[in-house]
Amino acid sequence: MAEETKPSAPEAPTTAPIVTTDEQNLVVSFLQFIRQKVSQNQVTSEQAEALEVAIQCLEHSFALNDASYAFQPSRPILELFKSAEGLPDGESALPTPSDADISQANKLKEEGNDLMKASQFDAAVQKYNAAIKLNRDPVYFCNRAAAYCRLEQYDLAIQDCRTALALDPTYSKAWGRMGLAYSCQNRYEHAAEAYKKALELEPNQESYKNNLKIAEDKLKELESSRPAQAANPLAGLFGAMGGGGPGLGGMPGMPNMGNLLNEPGLMQAASQMMNDPGLADMFNNMMSGQGSIADLMAAGQQMAARMQETNPELIENLRRQFGPGGEGGAPPPAPPQ
Repeated sequence: MAEETKPSAPEAPTTAPIVTTDEQNLVVSFLQFIRQKVSQNQVTSEQAEALEVAIQCLEHSFALNDASYAFQPSRPILELFKSAEGLPDGESALPTPSDADISQANKLKEEGNDLMKASQFDAAVQKYNAAIKLNRDPVYFCNRAAAYCRLEQYDLAIQDCRTALALDPTYSKAWGRMGLAYSCQNRYEHAAEAYKKALELEPNQESYKNNLKIAEDKLKELESSRPAQAANPLAGLFGAMGGGGPGLGGMPGMPNMGNLLNEPGLMQAASQMMNDPGLADMFNNMMSGQGSIADLMAAGQQMAARMQETNPELIENLRRQFGPGGEGGAPPPAPPQ
């Protein structure tokens, strides 16, 4: 009888590194530039505080440590950038393109359009890049935004649309393309606002009307899917934690979540805090399954700290009511025998 062979466990997928050493060295060079600006008192105190936070975020995101700063660029990054771009010292305004520049830029734009039709989106971006170098035409930025959308690089597309509108505030197509990028990110409120702006400039454009209706319908769907959370911002959170029983998740010794959710002072404070976009986003992420236990703990700590600041009497009342020996907490320990 042939011996059965057990199926082997699938190998864990290998993940590519988030950043390369070259990218880390680039960030180190940029952070050195920032630190020099700060140390030479070329920023205000408020800017210095914001830059310090930015430095910490970049160091964390690019996995930098003290050893990373062993890399030192041969020249300051600003000099390297100006040399590579051929920028004259003290130049602040955008250069005025010559007739030859405009002609060549239009040729590059048309080549980019042809590449878009051939679904060669990365190559199209490069053509639009070259056109923009010669002439900062808002059309080129809007066309590049279309290529970024096809590459699913929606944040870059949105920024290109914003730049196009900075150059020409009446450019309705940039608002429409921005709405598309927001819709692709499921950010329907922003998408609806963008389509409304486009319609203000082109009231008879049917595609903007149709896309606006789609975005508004999606918003209504999202709002109708979470009515209970709007009425009680903590109900969904504690429900997900199993809070319908006598204690948290049915665990003895934990406060009664039913009583906790019926505490009017707590619910009023929670509703007020849910107007904070940061906290609201955090809870919405957890309700959609995108959060973690660490996020849950962070949200709880932020809420507790905020409530302690704004309503210390409520916190003390909750401690008495739900703490050891209180109505919703565990009974006091028995005295030793």
